Amino acid sequence: MAPAPRFSAEEQEKLIICAAIKAIEESSLLDFSMSAIAKLAGLSMGSVYKFVQCKEDVLIALATRMYQERQDVFKKVLALDLTTPERIIAASLLDFAKVQMYNFDNQLESIVNTEAMMKRCSQRWLTQMMTCGEQCQTMFQQFLQAAADSGELTSGNRDIEEINLGTWSLSIGYFQTVRLHHCRNNNIDETSTEEMPALAPDDLHIRSMQRLVNTYDWQKKISNDDIKKVCLCLKNSGLR
Repeated sequence: MAPAPRFSAEEQEKLIICAAIKAIEESSLLDFSMSAIAKLAGLSMGSVYKFVQCKEDVLIALATRMYQERQDVFKKVLALDLTTPERIIAASLLDFAKVQMYNFDNQLESIVNTEAMMKRCSQRWLTQMMTCGEQCQTMFQQFLQAAADSGELTSGNRDIEEINLGTWSLSIGYFQTVRLHHCRNNNIDETSTEEMPALAPDDLHIRSMQRLVNTYDWQKKISNDDIKKVCLCLKNSGLR
């Protein structure tokens, strides 16, 4: 009879993920090795390859966990006692540290969302990452549908798809383009792991989001004072 494995499949998965994070931090997203992961995890190469078949799988697996964490944060934002327009903007007024899972989040996101990466990874991991993204979009769609059903969005279902696409794109782009904009304006290396402060209520990105949101037919448009109220609400909720 073969001896029982030292770790369960779930334990091995946690060991590999933790080892992958450390291996990347010690080298880079491009230079880490599968052997380094096995060594750091204290597992055989065979055990590692049962979980991830290539470096691309490792990156997709890490990205999936990053997106799952963001989804949990977005759920908290969408549950705040605010109007729908206020909650939409609240997603961009979060403290970056509250949604950052790794110190290489922005670089990871840039890499995994490329055609080359998606072609090289295993279908299992690609499906998991895409499913996570679809769940986030569905959550936001349902959030807007509730506003239409309640009459808060007075145009009803007519604009839901358009609002979903525009505001969700800006909210997600917040993690990449806003950081890039911040780095350039403050002379910070774009590859830096330095934490960004939460965006100010009058930041260019927030003003763009406010203008976009207010083009739609809400019972109450969002004002500059409302944005300040959102910041306070996020702070009281530990999200800013």
